[in-house]
Amino acid sequence: MSDDALRFPHAPTFSLPVQTGVDARLAAKGRRRGGEGTLAAARLFTLLLGLAAIAWGAATFPTFWRQSTLERTAVHIVERDAFKPEALAPLLPAVAQAEESAWCRPAAVRAAALVRLRLAEDAMAAGERDVLDDRLAALDGAIRGSLACAPADPFLWMVFAWLDGARNGFDPRQIEALRLSYRLGANEGWVAARRNRYALSMFARLPPDLADAAVAEFARMVDSWIYGESIAEFVGPGWPVRDRLLTSLSGVGQLQREAFAKALYAQGLDVAVPGVAPRDPRPWY
Repeated sequence: MSDDALRFPHAPTFSLPVQTGVDARLAAKGRRRGGEGTLAAARLFTLLLGLAAIAWGAATFPTFWRQSTLERTAVHIVERDAFKPEALAPLLPAVAQAEESAWCRPAAVRAAALVRLRLAEDAMAAGERDVLDDRLAALDGAIRGSLACAPADPFLWMVFAWLDGARNGFDPRQIEALRLSYRLGANEGWVAARRNRYALSMFARLPPDLADAAVAEFARMVDSWIYGESIAEFVGPGWPVRDRLLTSLSGVGQLQREAFAKALYAQGLDVAVPGVAPRDPRPWY
């Protein structure tokens, strides 16, 4: 068979389009425009996001500033710092805002409750009966709101027990609130300094486990050199059970026991602190 017979007389031919220089420039220009459009959209989105952040900050900054002031004040309240009678009044709008917020911010609502507590304590100390009931009611609402937001607060459970007793008389629910306080924060010194006084004041009503907890807490306070409160509680609500409190000091450090005994002697009290030699009788005591 000849070579001519193997040829296709009408074989189709294919050709790729050849991109001219003009076409290439137009394509590149289109690609640049597409990239520029994407970049512009990204820049616009970033700008809008930044403006939204600025607007959100401008709207919320006053709130955060007021609440930060409230929280700083709460720290001073916990530390038992003194305030002038009118010093806390400007914080009441921030207190109300924290209490009425739809968002649960534990630090803010707790600070609000602490401010309410100090206001109620000040009214009690000053004998301001005309405002005391309202302040106690406001404190009750603040504590309930704070515990609903953050229920693991040993201090506020203790305050809840104390407040409920002050307003309504004794009720077994106060025992349960006190038990929660010990369970959630048995070794927190700043809580113990106030909780122990309350526990000793109702010692006769305490079940054995809480009575033991109160006595052990007193011993820990002495061992931690918390003398102002431990002396006041020993000679105050703890005096009827002083023998049991003194016995609990057997496991306290020797230096702490000696300092405790010396503080009691300074108040004219001759008590037998375990492991401490009694003082010599001197005519000027």
